[in-house]
Amino acid sequence: MRTVDENDRVHPMDVDSADSTRNLQAPTTPRDKRMRVLYLNYIPPVPSWGTAMSFYRHFVERHDFEIFVATDSLEVQQYQVPYPFLRFDIPKWLKRMQHTRFYRWFWQYNQSIAGYFVPQQVWQAARAFKPDLVFTIAGSWNWTARLAQRVARRLGVPLAASFNDWFDFGVVMHPYFRGSMESAFRKFYQDCDLAFCTSEGMLEALGPHPNAHVLYPIGNSMVDNKHQFIPFASNGRPATVFFAGSLSFWYGLMLERLVLAGADSPLRFEIFGSHVHASWSASFDSFARTAGVYRGQVPFDRLRTHAQEADLLLLPMGFGDECAQTERTSFKTKFLDYLTFQKPIVIWGPEYCSAVRVAREFDAAECYTSPDAAGCIVALENVARSSERQKQLVANAHRMYHSRFEPSRIHAVLLRECEKLVRRQHR
Repeated sequence: MRTVDENDRVHPMDVDSADSTRNLQAPTTPRDKRMRVLYLNYIPPVPSWGTAMSFYRHFVERHDFEIFVATDSLEVQQYQVPYPFLRFDIPKWLKRMQHTRFYRWFWQYNQSIAGYFVPQQVWQAARAFKPDLVFTIAGSWNWTARLAQRVARRLGVPLAASFNDWFDFGVVMHPYFRGSMESAFRKFYQDCDLAFCTSEGMLEALGPHPNAHVLYPIGNSMVDNKHQFIPFASNGRPATVFFAGSLSFWYGLMLERLVLAGADSPLRFEIFGSHVHASWSASFDSFARTAGVYRGQVPFDRLRTHAQEADLLLLPMGFGDECAQTERTSFKTKFLDYLTFQKPIVIWGPEYCSAVRVAREFDAAECYTSPDAAGCIVALENVARSSERQKQLVANAHRMYHSRFEPSRIHAVLLRECEKLVRRQHR
Protein backbone atom coordinates (compact mmCIF):
# COMPACT_ATOMS: atom_id res chain seq x y z
CA MET A 1 0.00 0.00 0.00
CA ARG A 2 1.28 3.45 -0.92
CA THR A 3 1.94 6.17 1.64
CA VAL A 4 2.68 9.83 1.10
CA ASP A 5 5.29 11.62 3.15
CA GLU A 6 3.74 15.01 3.91
CA ASN A 7 4.26 17.30 6.87
CA ASP A 8 1.35 18.76 8.82
CA ARG A 9 1.50 22.22 7.29
CA VAL A 10 -1.61 24.33 6.78
CA HIS A 11 -2.68 24.15 3.13
CA PRO A 12 -4.06 27.07 1.12
CA MET A 13 -7.58 25.65 1.33
CA ASP A 14 -7.45 25.99 5.12
CA VAL A 15 -7.16 29.76 5.00
CA ASP A 16 -10.42 31.59 5.75
CA SER A 17 -12.19 28.26 6.17
CA ALA A 18 -15.83 28.24 7.15
CA ASP A 19 -16.83 27.38 10.70
CA SER A 20 -16.85 23.73 11.66
CA THR A 21 -19.08 21.92 14.12
CA ARG A 22 -17.37 19.58 16.50
CA ASN A 23 -18.35 16.70 18.74
CA LEU A 24 -14.87 15.50 19.44
CA GLN A 25 -14.83 14.03 22.92
CA ALA A 26 -14.46 10.41 21.77
CA PRO A 27 -11.25 10.41 19.68
CA THR A 28 -9.11 10.73 22.81
CA THR A 29 -10.88 7.90 24.71
CA PRO A 30 -8.98 4.62 25.17
CA ARG A 31 -9.00 2.29 22.19
CA ASP A 32 -11.29 -0.71 22.53
CA LYS A 33 -10.88 -3.98 20.64
CA ARG A 34 -13.04 -2.98 17.68
CA MET A 35 -11.65 -1.73 14.40
CA ARG A 36 -11.43 2.05 14.31
CA VAL A 37 -12.87 3.54 11.13
CA LEU A 38 -12.60 7.17 10.10
CA TYR A 39 -15.73 7.68 8.01
CA LEU A 40 -15.02 10.72 5.84
CA ASN A 41 -17.62 11.64 3.25
CA TYR A 42 -20.40 13.97 2.14
CA ILE A 43 -23.03 11.33 3.05
CA PRO A 44 -22.86 10.72 6.81
CA PRO A 45 -24.38 7.56 8.31
CA VAL A 46 -27.72 8.83 9.63
CA PRO A 47 -31.12 7.11 10.05
CA SER A 48 -32.81 8.67 7.03
CA TRP A 49 -33.15 6.89 3.66
CA GLY A 50 -31.00 5.43 0.92
CA THR A 51 -27.22 5.38 1.18
CA ALA A 52 -27.12 7.28 4.48
CA MET A 53 -29.46 4.72 6.06
CA SER A 54 -27.60 1.78 4.56
CA PHE A 55 -24.30 2.80 6.14
CA TYR A 56 -26.04 3.73 9.38
CA ARG A 57 -27.13 0.09 9.52
CA HIS A 58 -23.54 -1.04 8.89
CA PHE A 59 -21.60 1.29 11.16
CA VAL A 60 -24.05 2.38 13.87
CA GLU A 61 -26.83 -0.16 14.38
CA ARG A 62 -24.25 -2.93 14.47
CA HIS A 63 -21.33 -2.65 16.84
CA ASP A 64 -18.42 -4.16 14.96
CA PHE A 65 -16.70 -0.81 14.39
CA GLU A 66 -15.73 2.20 16.42
CA ILE A 67 -16.29 5.17 14.13
CA PHE A 68 -15.50 8.83 13.93
CA VAL A 69 -17.36 10.76 11.22
CA ALA A 70 -16.00 13.79 9.34
CA THR A 71 -18.43 15.30 6.84
CA ASP A 72 -19.40 18.53 5.13
CA SER A 73 -23.10 17.61 5.34
CA LEU A 74 -25.52 19.42 7.65
CA GLU A 75 -27.48 16.17 8.02
CA VAL A 76 -25.17 14.95 10.74
CA GLN A 77 -26.50 17.71 13.01
CA GLN A 78 -30.16 16.91 12.32
CA TYR A 79 -30.10 13.60 14.20
CA GLN A 80 -29.05 12.53 17.67
CA VAL A 81 -26.19 10.39 16.41
CA PRO A 82 -24.33 8.25 18.96
CA TYR A 83 -20.89 8.72 17.42
CA PRO A 84 -18.39 11.61 17.57
CA PHE A 85 -18.24 13.76 14.48
CA LEU A 86 -16.68 16.81 12.89
CA ARG A 87 -18.63 18.85 10.36
CA PHE A 88 -16.32 20.91 8.21
CA ASP A 89 -16.93 23.19 5.24
CA ILE A 90 -15.21 24.57 2.19
CA PRO A 91 -13.45 27.94 2.65
CA LYS A 92 -15.75 30.94 2.83
CA TRP A 93 -14.21 32.55 -0.25
CA LEU A 94 -15.00 29.50 -2.35
CA LYS A 95 -18.54 29.29 -1.00
CA ARG A 96 -19.07 32.94 -1.96
CA MET A 97 -17.78 32.33 -5.49
CA GLN A 98 -20.21 29.44 -5.95
CA HIS A 99 -23.07 31.92 -5.71
CA THR A 100 -21.84 33.96 -8.68
CA ARG A 101 -22.35 33.45 -12.41
CA PHE A 102 -19.10 31.51 -12.44
CA TYR A 103 -20.52 28.89 -10.06
CA ARG A 104 -20.03 25.96 -12.48
CA TRP A 105 -16.34 26.73 -12.78
CA PHE A 106 -15.79 27.14 -9.04
CA TRP A 107 -17.89 24.10 -8.26
CA GLN A 108 -15.70 22.16 -10.66
CA TYR A 109 -12.60 23.57 -8.97
CA ASN A 110 -13.97 22.35 -5.66
CA GLN A 111 -14.64 18.83 -6.99
CA SER A 112 -11.33 18.55 -8.83
CA ILE A 113 -8.85 20.40 -6.63
CA ALA A 114 -10.17 20.93 -3.10
CA GLY A 115 -9.84 17.28 -2.10
CA TYR A 116 -6.06 17.54 -2.41
CA PHE A 117 -5.89 19.93 0.54
CA VAL A 118 -6.75 18.54 3.97
CA PRO A 119 -8.43 21.12 6.25
CA GLN A 120 -6.44 21.47 9.42
CA GLN A 121 -9.36 20.58 11.70
CA VAL A 122 -9.93 17.36 9.75
CA TRP A 123 -6.28 16.40 9.94
CA GLN A 124 -6.09 17.12 13.67
CA ALA A 125 -9.22 15.05 14.37
CA ALA A 126 -7.97 12.17 12.21
CA ARG A 127 -4.61 12.05 13.96
CA ALA A 128 -6.25 12.14 17.38
CA PHE A 129 -8.62 9.30 16.47
CA LYS A 130 -5.83 7.02 15.15
CA PRO A 131 -7.98 4.97 12.75
CA ASP A 132 -7.16 1.52 11.45
CA LEU A 133 -8.90 2.33 8.17
CA VAL A 134 -10.41 5.29 6.32
CA PHE A 135 -13.80 4.72 4.67
CA THR A 136 -15.49 6.92 2.07
CA ILE A 137 -18.19 6.86 -0.61
CA ALA A 138 -16.80 7.53 -4.06
CA GLY A 139 -19.92 7.51 -6.23
CA SER A 140 -21.41 9.76 -7.21
CA TRP A 141 -18.14 11.71 -7.37
CA ASN A 142 -17.44 14.25 -4.66
CA TRP A 143 -14.35 16.06 -3.41
CA THR A 144 -14.60 14.40 0.02
CA ALA A 145 -13.56 11.06 -1.51
CA ARG A 146 -10.20 12.48 -2.57
CA LEU A 147 -9.92 14.16 0.82
CA ALA A 148 -10.38 10.76 2.48
CA GLN A 149 -7.67 9.36 0.23
CA ARG A 150 -5.22 12.10 1.24
CA VAL A 151 -5.90 11.53 4.93
CA ALA A 152 -5.44 7.77 4.58
CA ARG A 153 -2.14 8.15 2.76
CA ARG A 154 -0.81 10.69 5.24
CA LEU A 155 -1.77 8.44 8.16
CA GLY A 156 -0.38 5.36 6.41
CA VAL A 157 -3.62 3.37 6.81
CA PRO A 158 -5.73 1.58 4.16
CA LEU A 159 -8.48 3.31 2.18
CA ALA A 160 -11.81 1.57 1.57
CA ALA A 161 -14.48 3.12 -0.67
CA SER A 162 -18.01 2.27 -1.67
CA PHE A 163 -19.12 2.95 -5.24
CA ASN A 164 -22.86 3.44 -4.80
CA ASP A 165 -23.69 5.47 -7.90
CA TRP A 166 -22.08 6.25 -11.21
CA PHE A 167 -19.80 9.30 -11.07
CA ASP A 168 -22.27 11.78 -12.63
CA PHE A 169 -25.49 10.88 -10.81
CA GLY A 170 -26.88 14.11 -9.37
CA VAL A 171 -23.69 15.99 -10.16
CA VAL A 172 -23.89 19.48 -11.67
CA MET A 173 -20.78 19.66 -13.79
CA HIS A 174 -19.47 21.78 -16.61
CA PRO A 175 -19.62 19.65 -19.80
CA TYR A 176 -16.01 20.55 -20.54
CA PHE A 177 -14.87 18.58 -17.48
CA ARG A 178 -17.05 15.50 -17.89
CA GLY A 179 -14.31 13.31 -19.36
CA SER A 180 -11.71 14.32 -16.79
CA MET A 181 -14.15 13.70 -13.94
CA GLU A 182 -14.93 10.19 -15.17
CA SER A 183 -11.19 9.53 -15.47
CA ALA A 184 -10.68 10.72 -11.89
CA PHE A 185 -13.52 8.47 -10.73
CA ARG A 186 -12.06 5.42 -12.45
CA LYS A 187 -8.52 6.17 -11.24
CA PHE A 188 -9.80 6.57 -7.69
CA TYR A 189 -11.36 3.11 -7.97
CA GLN A 190 -8.02 1.63 -9.01
CA ASP A 191 -6.16 3.46 -6.23
CA CYS A 192 -8.42 2.17 -3.42
CA ASP A 193 -7.01 -0.57 -1.22
CA LEU A 194 -10.53 -2.01 -0.97
CA ALA A 195 -13.43 -1.21 -3.31
CA PHE A 196 -17.07 -2.08 -2.67
CA CYS A 197 -19.36 -2.05 -5.72
CA THR A 198 -23.07 -1.71 -5.05
CA SER A 199 -24.05 -4.17 -7.79
CA GLU A 200 -22.68 -6.56 -10.36
CA GLY A 201 -23.37 -3.84 -12.92
CA MET A 202 -21.10 -1.41 -11.09
CA LEU A 203 -18.31 -3.99 -10.87
CA GLU A 204 -18.65 -4.71 -14.58
CA ALA A 205 -18.58 -1.01 -15.48
CA LEU A 206 -15.53 -0.21 -13.35
CA GLY A 207 -13.59 -3.28 -14.41
CA PRO A 208 -10.95 -5.51 -12.78
CA HIS A 209 -9.48 -4.53 -9.42
CA PRO A 210 -7.22 -6.59 -7.13
CA ASN A 211 -9.56 -6.17 -4.14
CA ALA A 212 -13.07 -5.27 -5.34
CA HIS A 213 -16.26 -6.92 -4.07
CA VAL A 214 -19.99 -6.56 -4.63
CA LEU A 215 -21.59 -5.06 -1.52
CA TYR A 216 -25.32 -4.61 -1.96
CA PRO A 217 -27.03 -1.89 0.06
CA ILE A 218 -28.13 -3.23 3.40
CA GLY A 219 -31.90 -3.11 3.80
CA ASN A 220 -34.23 -3.35 6.75
CA SER A 221 -34.46 -6.64 8.66
CA MET A 222 -37.51 -8.83 8.12
CA VAL A 223 -38.87 -8.83 11.66
CA ASP A 224 -41.86 -11.14 11.19
CA ASN A 225 -40.81 -14.22 9.22
CA LYS A 226 -44.11 -15.95 9.98
CA HIS A 227 -46.22 -13.13 8.57
CA GLN A 228 -49.12 -14.54 6.55
CA PHE A 229 -49.63 -12.56 3.39
CA ILE A 230 -53.25 -11.80 2.53
CA PRO A 231 -53.66 -10.87 -1.16
CA PHE A 232 -55.48 -7.75 -2.17
CA ALA A 233 -59.09 -8.26 -3.17
CA SER A 234 -61.00 -5.26 -4.48
CA ASN A 235 -64.34 -5.48 -2.67
CA GLY A 236 -65.13 -2.10 -4.14
CA ARG A 237 -61.98 -0.29 -2.96
CA PRO A 238 -58.95 0.76 -5.07
CA ALA A 239 -55.59 -0.95 -4.75
CA THR A 240 -53.04 1.31 -3.06
CA VAL A 241 -49.75 1.67 -4.93
CA PHE A 242 -46.91 2.77 -2.63
CA PHE A 243 -43.66 4.51 -3.60
CA ALA A 244 -40.94 5.93 -1.34
CA GLY A 245 -37.70 7.42 -2.56
CA SER A 246 -36.13 10.12 -4.71
CA LEU A 247 -38.51 12.52 -6.46
CA SER A 248 -35.71 14.29 -8.32
CA PHE A 249 -34.16 13.70 -11.74
CA TRP A 250 -36.22 11.34 -13.93
CA TYR A 251 -38.05 9.71 -11.02
CA GLY A 252 -40.40 12.62 -10.31
CA LEU A 253 -41.29 12.91 -13.99
CA MET A 254 -41.98 9.17 -14.24
CA LEU A 255 -44.26 9.27 -11.22
CA GLU A 256 -46.15 12.25 -12.64
CA ARG A 257 -46.75 10.45 -15.94
CA LEU A 258 -47.83 7.29 -14.14
CA VAL A 259 -50.29 8.93 -11.76
CA LEU A 260 -51.87 10.93 -14.57
CA ALA A 261 -52.09 7.83 -16.79
CA GLY A 262 -53.92 6.06 -13.98
CA ALA A 263 -56.44 8.81 -13.33
CA ASP A 264 -59.35 6.56 -14.38
CA SER A 265 -57.93 3.28 -13.09
CA PRO A 266 -58.90 1.40 -9.90
CA LEU A 267 -55.56 2.37 -8.35
CA ARG A 268 -54.72 4.87 -5.63
CA PHE A 269 -51.17 6.19 -5.35
CA GLU A 270 -49.25 7.13 -2.19
CA ILE A 271 -45.89 8.82 -2.83
CA PHE A 272 -43.35 9.56 -0.08
CA GLY A 273 -40.13 11.54 -0.48
CA SER A 274 -38.50 14.94 -0.18
CA HIS A 275 -40.14 17.62 -2.31
CA VAL A 276 -37.07 19.88 -2.19
CA HIS A 277 -35.72 18.78 -5.57
CA ALA A 278 -38.84 17.13 -6.97
CA SER A 279 -38.69 17.18 -10.78
CA TRP A 280 -42.41 16.96 -11.46
CA SER A 281 -44.36 19.99 -12.66
CA ALA A 282 -45.77 22.68 -10.41
CA SER A 283 -49.31 21.82 -11.52
CA PHE A 284 -48.82 18.16 -10.63
CA ASP A 285 -47.29 19.12 -7.29
CA SER A 286 -50.43 21.09 -6.45
CA PHE A 287 -52.67 18.23 -7.59
CA ALA A 288 -50.68 15.56 -5.72
CA ARG A 289 -50.86 17.47 -2.45
CA THR A 290 -54.55 18.28 -2.76
CA ALA A 291 -55.48 14.73 -3.75
CA GLY A 292 -53.39 13.13 -0.99
CA VAL A 293 -51.13 11.40 -3.52
CA TYR A 294 -48.00 13.11 -2.21
CA ARG A 295 -47.59 12.27 1.49
CA GLY A 296 -44.30 14.03 2.30
CA GLN A 297 -41.13 12.68 3.85
CA VAL A 298 -41.61 10.64 7.02
CA PRO A 299 -39.31 8.69 9.38
CA PHE A 300 -38.56 5.12 8.38
CA ASP A 301 -40.76 3.52 11.06
CA ARG A 302 -43.80 5.44 9.80
CA LEU A 303 -42.81 4.66 6.23
CA ARG A 304 -42.81 0.96 7.03
CA THR A 305 -46.30 1.22 8.49
CA HIS A 306 -47.60 2.93 5.36
CA ALA A 307 -45.96 0.30 3.14
CA GLN A 308 -47.46 -2.57 5.10
CA GLU A 309 -50.89 -1.00 4.73
CA ALA A 310 -50.47 -0.65 0.94
CA ASP A 311 -51.31 -3.30 -1.64
CA LEU A 312 -48.54 -2.91 -4.26
CA LEU A 313 -45.00 -1.51 -3.98
CA LEU A 314 -43.66 0.43 -6.98
CA LEU A 315 -39.99 0.67 -7.94
CA PRO A 316 -39.33 2.95 -10.96
CA MET A 317 -35.98 2.86 -12.78
CA GLY A 318 -35.23 5.43 -15.48
CA PHE A 319 -35.37 4.94 -19.24
CA GLY A 320 -33.23 6.80 -21.77
CA ASP A 321 -29.59 7.39 -22.61
CA GLU A 322 -29.14 10.10 -19.96
CA CYS A 323 -29.73 7.64 -17.13
CA ALA A 324 -28.84 4.26 -18.65
CA GLN A 325 -25.43 3.91 -17.00
CA THR A 326 -26.78 5.02 -13.63
CA GLU A 327 -29.56 2.44 -13.71
CA ARG A 328 -27.18 -0.30 -14.86
CA THR A 329 -24.81 0.32 -11.98
CA SER A 330 -26.94 1.46 -9.03
CA PHE A 331 -28.88 -0.78 -6.68
CA LYS A 332 -31.77 0.81 -4.82
CA THR A 333 -31.83 0.41 -1.04
CA LYS A 334 -35.61 0.71 -1.23
CA PHE A 335 -35.78 -2.52 -3.24
CA LEU A 336 -34.28 -4.39 -0.31
CA ASP A 337 -36.51 -2.56 2.15
CA TYR A 338 -39.49 -3.47 -0.04
CA LEU A 339 -38.61 -7.16 0.34
CA THR A 340 -39.16 -6.92 4.09
CA PHE A 341 -42.57 -5.23 3.75
CA GLN A 342 -43.88 -8.51 2.27
CA LYS A 343 -46.15 -7.01 -0.35
CA PRO A 344 -46.09 -7.55 -4.15
CA ILE A 345 -43.42 -5.46 -5.90
CA VAL A 346 -43.79 -4.01 -9.39
CA ILE A 347 -40.64 -2.69 -11.12
CA TRP A 348 -41.06 -0.18 -13.91
CA GLY A 349 -37.71 0.06 -15.65
CA PRO A 350 -35.58 -1.09 -18.60
CA GLU A 351 -34.52 -4.71 -19.01
CA TYR A 352 -30.86 -3.84 -18.35
CA CYS A 353 -31.34 -2.05 -15.02
CA SER A 354 -29.96 -3.71 -11.89
CA ALA A 355 -33.36 -4.15 -10.22
CA VAL A 356 -34.88 -5.99 -13.18
CA ARG A 357 -31.78 -8.18 -13.57
CA VAL A 358 -32.02 -9.44 -10.00
CA ALA A 359 -35.81 -9.63 -9.90
CA ARG A 360 -35.82 -11.79 -13.05
CA GLU A 361 -33.44 -14.23 -11.38
CA PHE A 362 -35.88 -14.89 -8.55
CA ASP A 363 -39.17 -13.81 -10.17
CA ALA A 364 -39.42 -11.60 -7.08
CA ALA A 365 -41.19 -8.67 -8.76
CA GLU A 366 -43.47 -8.06 -11.69
CA CYS A 367 -41.29 -6.31 -14.28
CA TYR A 368 -42.73 -3.88 -16.81
CA THR A 369 -39.90 -2.85 -19.11
CA SER A 370 -41.48 -0.32 -21.50
CA PRO A 371 -41.38 3.46 -20.86
CA ASP A 372 -45.13 3.67 -21.64
CA ALA A 373 -46.90 4.83 -18.48
CA ALA A 374 -50.31 3.55 -19.59
CA GLY A 375 -48.84 0.09 -20.05
CA CYS A 376 -47.40 0.22 -16.53
CA ILE A 377 -50.88 1.01 -15.21
CA VAL A 378 -52.16 -2.13 -16.94
CA ALA A 379 -49.35 -4.18 -15.35
CA LEU A 380 -50.24 -2.84 -11.90
CA GLU A 381 -53.92 -3.58 -12.46
CA ASN A 382 -53.16 -7.12 -13.61
CA VAL A 383 -51.20 -7.88 -10.44
CA ALA A 384 -53.93 -6.32 -8.29
CA ARG A 385 -56.53 -8.60 -9.96
CA SER A 386 -54.55 -11.82 -9.48
CA SER A 387 -54.34 -13.10 -5.91
CA GLU A 388 -52.24 -16.06 -7.12
CA ARG A 389 -49.65 -13.79 -8.75
CA GLN A 390 -49.52 -11.66 -5.62
CA LYS A 391 -48.84 -14.70 -3.42
CA GLN A 392 -46.22 -15.95 -5.86
CA LEU A 393 -44.37 -12.61 -5.92
CA VAL A 394 -44.34 -12.31 -2.13
CA ALA A 395 -43.11 -15.90 -1.69
CA ASN A 396 -40.34 -15.38 -4.26
CA ALA A 397 -39.32 -12.06 -2.69
CA HIS A 398 -39.10 -13.86 0.65
CA ARG A 399 -36.80 -16.45 -0.95
CA MET A 400 -34.71 -13.73 -2.61
CA TYR A 401 -34.28 -11.92 0.72
CA HIS A 402 -33.09 -15.01 2.62
CA SER A 403 -30.86 -16.41 -0.11
CA ARG A 404 -28.90 -13.24 -0.92
CA PHE A 405 -30.11 -10.02 0.72
CA GLU A 406 -30.53 -10.80 4.39
CA PRO A 407 -28.81 -7.88 6.19
CA SER A 408 -26.39 -9.92 8.31
CA ARG A 409 -25.19 -11.69 5.14
CA ILE A 410 -24.47 -8.34 3.45
CA HIS A 411 -22.85 -6.86 6.55
CA ALA A 412 -20.58 -9.89 6.83
CA VAL A 413 -19.00 -8.97 3.47
CA LEU A 414 -18.12 -5.48 4.69
CA LEU A 415 -16.79 -6.70 8.02
CA ARG A 416 -14.80 -9.60 6.59
CA GLU A 417 -13.07 -7.59 3.87
CA CYS A 418 -12.26 -4.66 6.16
CA GLU A 419 -10.78 -7.02 8.76
CA LYS A 420 -8.67 -8.80 6.12
CA LEU A 421 -7.37 -5.47 4.85
CA VAL A 422 -6.41 -4.21 8.30
CA ARG A 423 -4.75 -7.51 9.20
CA ARG A 424 -2.57 -7.30 6.11
CA GLN A 425 -1.61 -3.76 7.05
CA HIS A 426 -0.52 -4.84 10.55
CA ARG A 427 1.69 -7.70 9.42
